[in-house]
Amino acid sequence: MERISLYQLFALTFFFQIGTTIILGFGASAGKDAWIVNILSVLLGLTAIGIFLLLKSFHEGLTLVEWFPAGFGKWLGTPIAWLYPLLFLYEMGRVLNDIKYLLQTILFPGMPTWGIVIPFLIVSAYGVFKGIEVIGRVGEFIFPLFFMLFIILIIFIMSSDIVKIENLRPVLEDGWAPIWNASFPLGASQGFAQTLELAMIWPLVHAKAKHIAYATLWATLLSGAVILVSQLFIIAGLGGVRFQFQIYPMYALIKKIQIGEFIQNVDVIGVMFFVITAYFKGSLHMYFALRAIQLLTKTKNSHPWIIPLIFIGILLGYVVSTNIQEHLKIAIEVVPFALWIPLLWILPLLLLIATVIKRSW
Repeated sequence: MERISLYQLFALTFFFQIGTTIILGFGASAGKDAWIVNILSVLLGLTAIGIFLLLKSFHEGLTLVEWFPAGFGKWLGTPIAWLYPLLFLYEMGRVLNDIKYLLQTILFPGMPTWGIVIPFLIVSAYGVFKGIEVIGRVGEFIFPLFFMLFIILIIFIMSSDIVKIENLRPVLEDGWAPIWNASFPLGASQGFAQTLELAMIWPLVHAKAKHIAYATLWATLLSGAVILVSQLFIIAGLGGVRFQFQIYPMYALIKKIQIGEFIQNVDVIGVMFFVITAYFKGSLHMYFALRAIQLLTKTKNSHPWIIPLIFIGILLGYVVSTNIQEHLKIAIEVVPFALWIPLLWILPLLLLIATVIKRSW
């Protein structure tokens, strides 16, 4: 059986939660108060993660898709469990579209969809084929490099005289309503409550249960802190209105970096951030879907499922959305309510209640 270390789980959790939020506008609908959205989203996300960890403690050794048959019974729990690999595959398609639109907009205008989707899928599928141990080793290697680039980027931003603290004021100008609307379900679910997917690999972590819980919670706090720092600099550098209406605000901020005549055009760093985190999120979505299907079909080897998943990914790269505006509209108005609330919030809570009742009998 494959195993990963606690540090590898920490790194993978961090990258999975960051996802594509490092370059997209997290909480942008709240304008210059988006940083408050981040704090509230982390707190709500930690609440959801606490529920997931409680479920883990009641189902030690079982993955997410095995929790539901154990808690609800085979006839009800198994159909519910099948909803999750479908969710993972759809989320994989959304990540593919995230990276497709970014690269087509910024680096490769006119590049056909297949020229981006297929290479990205092949690289992700290779990691999935090699297994979670290899993905974990890549994660622990990339993790310090990611932070080194992030610190360098912050130094460049602070040295470019583009940060204006007055852009953060006044705080709560429009009250709490836009902050709450941006925080739940979108903000709290995007990355943080999605941590439920990592329950597919929690039984593979070579560590005690309490250490897995600590690693998950600390990774959540760290990813929230990185997003918070990014938001504060973006809002201070662009202003609340521009941040609210920019598709790629982090990229727009990085484009403004200029230190003398020798440090400029460092926007490639922003693209590197996006590609790194998108790779981990997309690969993990694919791995979780593969592992879930293997467990639900009770097949011994998951490798035969990889090729079908690649073809599904190619299809999703075309059909999830037709343009960036539609893609973002679905992400904000449809996915949180149609998928995340029922699958990341309601069903786990119902499962926890059912489990507690069964154990009390």
